[in-house]
Amino acid sequence: MFDKIASLADDADKLFEELVRQLVDAGKFHELFDARLAQSRHRLGLPIDKAANLDDLPEPIRTNVEQAYLSACREVGQLLLEQGRFQEGWMYLRPAGEKTLVRASLERAVPDENSIEELIQVALHEGVAVERGLGWMLGHYGTCNSITTFEGIAGSLDLDDQRACAAVLVRHLHNELLANVCAHIERVESGPPKETSLPAMIANRGWLFDNDSYHVDTSHLGAVVRFSRLLEDPATLEIAIELTEYGRCLGQKLQYPGDPPFTDPYTSHRLLFLATLGRDLETALAFFDQQAKETSVEEFGSGAIETYLILLNRTHQYRKALAAYNDLVSTTTSLSPFAPTPLALAQKSGDWDLYLEIMQNRGDLVGYAMGHIQQLQDQDS
Repeated sequence: MFDKIASLADDADKLFEELVRQLVDAGKFHELFDARLAQSRHRLGLPIDKAANLDDLPEPIRTNVEQAYLSACREVGQLLLEQGRFQEGWMYLRPAGEKTLVRASLERAVPDENSIEELIQVALHEGVAVERGLGWMLGHYGTCNSITTFEGIAGSLDLDDQRACAAVLVRHLHNELLANVCAHIERVESGPPKETSLPAMIANRGWLFDNDSYHVDTSHLGAVVRFSRLLEDPATLEIAIELTEYGRCLGQKLQYPGDPPFTDPYTSHRLLFLATLGRDLETALAFFDQQAKETSVEEFGSGAIETYLILLNRTHQYRKALAAYNDLVSTTTSLSPFAPTPLALAQKSGDWDLYLEIMQNRGDLVGYAMGHIQQLQDQDS
């Protein structure tokens, strides 16, 4: 190995290529990264023993150095992925913006006892493939750890990833609950139930809940139903509705109340989910409107207002939502990212006059200007 390198000492280009070949063959990928950077610095006429300070380099050398760095990241990261070294590979591919490449590699991965923690770290905690990562976590560590983990990282995930995780948890808990209810019925009735849906199974079997009986950890049920507020997909919402139907049958002390508008947790969530699907909409709107108006923001925060605005937005009542924002949201109240913004509602409703009036009344100069700019963009598109 050393003799071959020495024999090429008078040809730097060939020497670098031989060095690269030997490092790849030996699986020394971190050293390969250093060699590729040194090779690029040599090619650009820079000192090879240290990385150049980009701020001190003129163009186009600066751009060439950046491109060489990213190229080395991609090469080394992909080689590490091919070796099943996902966390190390992601370390190189992240600065190169290659999340799609890593996600595709994770889709082909088959976890085992040696790799499961690393795969979960990259997929879930690094946000590369959160739905897959949460599925692995459920299978390996169980429901309790998965719910706790999701609660801890949800704030760092974008809304689509949060929805995907919520859907995974809803399906998982529903399957667990359905299996346990079936088993209970089979023990008592000496045979499996004829019904196939959870609501049908529990409809005429009040004894399933005697003496505060339950068939899945009730704190898990409450958390997953709460996560289901994120959902908009009809099929998954139907499953979430079944969870609320079960929850409403539990003993009262097992139905843990939340803040308004979810003090009666399963009834109010059921109403929200049904309304999102366009069912019992007027009842839901009246209930959440009243909750938004009567709930103290100082005591409970803006959750009741946000829920009402979200429901109006989901059911395409954009102008009504914009008017409700004007009536319910004070200038000192900050809404979470889950609530629709006035600008988005104005775009959907086309009611720019109301939007501009709201911004002007609130003294929001930036919002007022953004409204005019957005109108111009909409006209040009």
